[in-house]
Amino acid sequence: MTRRRVVVTGMGAITSAGAGVEAFWRALVGGESQLRRASGLTGSNSGLQVGDVREPIPESSDRTAGFALAAASEAVRRALLGKDDLKLKAGIALGTCLGCAEGMFAWIGQAAGVTTARQSSAAILPPSGLGAPASMLASEYDLSGPVLTLSSACSSGTAAISAAFDCVRRGEADIMLAGGADALSHFVVSGFFVLGILTASSMRPFDRRRDGLALGEGAGMLVLEERDQAVARGAPIVAEILGSGSAQDAHRMTGPSPEGDGLARAIAAALRDAARGPGAVEFISAHGTATVQNDRSETIAIKRTFGAATRIPINSIKPITGHTLGAAGALEAIQCVQVIREGIVPPTVGCEEPDGDCDLDYVQGGARRTNVGCALSISSGFAGHNAALLVGRP
Repeated sequence: MTRRRVVVTGMGAITSAGAGVEAFWRALVGGESQLRRASGLTGSNSGLQVGDVREPIPESSDRTAGFALAAASEAVRRALLGKDDLKLKAGIALGTCLGCAEGMFAWIGQAAGVTTARQSSAAILPPSGLGAPASMLASEYDLSGPVLTLSSACSSGTAAISAAFDCVRRGEADIMLAGGADALSHFVVSGFFVLGILTASSMRPFDRRRDGLALGEGAGMLVLEERDQAVARGAPIVAEILGSGSAQDAHRMTGPSPEGDGLARAIAAALRDAARGPGAVEFISAHGTATVQNDRSETIAIKRTFGAATRIPINSIKPITGHTLGAAGALEAIQCVQVIREGIVPPTVGCEEPDGDCDLDYVQGGARRTNVGCALSISSGFAGHNAALLVGRP
């Protein structure tokens, strides 16, 4: 059976860099970190860097759902879609680590008579599960197609785009809203703090001085559409999804396989799915968490696929926005589309003295102009989840 081609016709983003794809892209190209010292976090967490969203979001919504709605609204507008267009075989796939967790913990705190500065800024909703943000979006746009929630730790955003891609190319939907969203909360920050992987200084992916990550929040959403339909309605086609892949490390809950096994398999699966060889890839958006183990194993996985001497430009966006959890893979997919469209690869902020074990081309010192026709976005998460997405020029 011939698979249908799937294109990107709209994108939306909200991050600590501001609301909209343009603000996000300007921050990436300019190497402008949006991280700041946290306020409203208690005890030993005080003073940690975070990338928090300071743009207004719908007040009637849970914070995570509000991020998803803001990003989806931009993506739908850019895709030139009306609500009538979305009623016909349209659905959503949303990746999230915790769904409406911030609303849930605020609700618990309110019930106990406890509030915090962070909680009081969000709408107070009773706990409604991981699927609540996707369900809210489906209701907002009156979607009648598949409504999916993917939660595979920090690979959730990439996994959601992959699931939406499959829905469209198999004919289960003609249009899918796809991406990821997550919000900061005391629960999230405290959990990462206990694991000892939050930076005490600043994020430096692949740098020998790296000591951990900073957390962020926000959302990235894409409109995926069957190509012939998009052409017929005169949609602005900005990229094509070529292939996707996933694989499990089966190693340990809180650390990647030292040899990058699962990630290497996910990349190979995406290349097979796209019927492309390693030589087709001209840019890699890395997971790049600035933790010692992740950066090293990710470098090994890339070398296993593309060769030890590869000169493919690679970057990490996380020093700009922080690690946005379920939103990370979606924002990185948006970056891939922008790199293809603009012919510019943003720098990896903080990578100034590469580790001997991380000796690839991490785009240091500033943005680089280069022609990219095919980009790879890779994501990893706790419990060994790995996902890869191949994006190409339409």
